[in-house]
Amino acid sequence: MRWDDLDLAEGFVWVDSSRKDHRTKSGRGRWIPLTSRLSEALSEHRAGYRLVTYGGRRSPWIFHHTRRRRNARPGDRIGSLRRAFHTACERAKLPHGFRGHDLRHRRVTTWLAAGKDLTKVKEIVGHADIRTTMHYQHLSREHLRDVVEEPLSGKKGKRAS
Repeated sequence: MRWDDLDLAEGFVWVDSSRKDHRTKSGRGRWIPLTSRLSEALSEHRAGYRLVTYGGRRSPWIFHHTRRRRNARPGDRIGSLRRAFHTACERAKLPHGFRGHDLRHRRVTTWLAAGKDLTKVKEIVGHADIRTTMHYQHLSREHLRDVVEEPLSGKKGKRAS
């Protein structure tokens, strides 16, 4: 992601699929809303890194190298966070085989279980077909219980009609 893709004033990030370095499966770009917590964290990150120069130039990348690495200079885009993700999973003692996509799956599943609008969720995650989003609808046992339990009315012992 580039700094230009970030709209913190409105709380969105643009996933631009027209660039070779940022292709999406659908080939379409989209605006993704940020939680207030993520927006705040990105604001702090921007305050610390947006205006820093490396060799007289500012990095266009939100997440970039800050020091020289084997094949990267300061300011170069970080190509992958896979190793950092796996290290975090190990430290958190998550089950072997836990993948980054599991986080996406969990978020979509919890949104749908909470009754969020299916069409809006489809747009946020970038699915071309709503049936793909519907595959994420896994309900917990407690959500299933809600179907058969009748709510009680205001009077004790009486069922709502």
